[in-house]
Amino acid sequence: MSMPDSGQPSESGGGGWIVLGVLNEILLKLASQPDLRSLWEEVCSSARWIVPSQRLCVVLGNEGGGARIAARYERGTFEYGAPEGGGVVVDAWMVAALEAQRAAWFKGPWTEARESDLARAWLLAEDPDVVFHVPIQVYKKTIGTMLFALEDQRQIDRKALASATTYALYVGATYTMLKNALDLAAASARLREQNEALERVQIELRLQLDRARAQHEAMLEMSTPIIQVWDSVLTMPVIGTVDGARATRMMDEVLGAIVKHSARFMIVDLTGAQATDASTVEHLLRLFAATRLLGSQCIITGVPAGMVASILEAGGSLEGIPVFSTLKSALEHAMGAIRPKPR
Repeated sequence: MSMPDSGQPSESGGGGWIVLGVLNEILLKLASQPDLRSLWEEVCSSARWIVPSQRLCVVLGNEGGGARIAARYERGTFEYGAPEGGGVVVDAWMVAALEAQRAAWFKGPWTEARESDLARAWLLAEDPDVVFHVPIQVYKKTIGTMLFALEDQRQIDRKALASATTYALYVGATYTMLKNALDLAAASARLREQNEALERVQIELRLQLDRARAQHEAMLEMSTPIIQVWDSVLTMPVIGTVDGARATRMMDEVLGAIVKHSARFMIVDLTGAQATDASTVEHLLRLFAATRLLGSQCIITGVPAGMVASILEAGGSLEGIPVFSTLKSALEHAMGAIRPKPR
């Protein structure tokens, strides 16, 4: 690809007060509408006061290499981004402008095939005399460039050079601060969304835990039914295994029911109980002992064969506790003790 003649202005002059005035206007407008589109629109529309060009574009370097058109300005009309199909800059002289450390120009005639890059075709549409480029730098690192299409190279005087160089430095600093602020705001927004999502998950988990606890409580209540079969006679069927939580519940329910009904007999039916470990037997033995302490006689029915072995292995004893094979037999025993004996 052929390259047009290029050059660098050798002298610089004043014009800093113009730059500060223009940048002050940009910052005031950005305060009310802080976004990159607004920044580049103000930069492009204000740049004509620095370099007298009616056609210019801003090119930014990509982090992974190459470049892209960030904004374009043509005779009062602003466009954000590149023309359709020309988002990526591949022109050798545009990339060279990105690598430059000082303001310089590319001079026509433009002999390259412009169709190779739509961005270049747009910039060179009116056959400018030169394309003046000024690096946009941050901490001495070139992050982009501003390209001005000029009808006459003589428009680049010492004042324009100094003003454009200073202007580009301030633009680079403003762009970096704004982009960092926008990135931070976006990251904060994402973090808030993540926190809100996490809070929603935590709330749902708490609700599920509450439901599980309520279901567990309901199951405990259903698993420890106490039935009054006669005055001062209560019965409690034990079905399934007895863990620590269930044993505590059974203890509270049984002792409370004995006191409430002034029960003389508490029949514990173990027909449906599953005693496969020593802890279950231990819980039941404590329950039997607590019943006696309240003055109520504990009667046991339907002791499973496996539980007998577990009671013996645990060193427990059912001495003094009436044991029957069926609930019917236990009820007959309790009723016989309650009925007054004939004289």
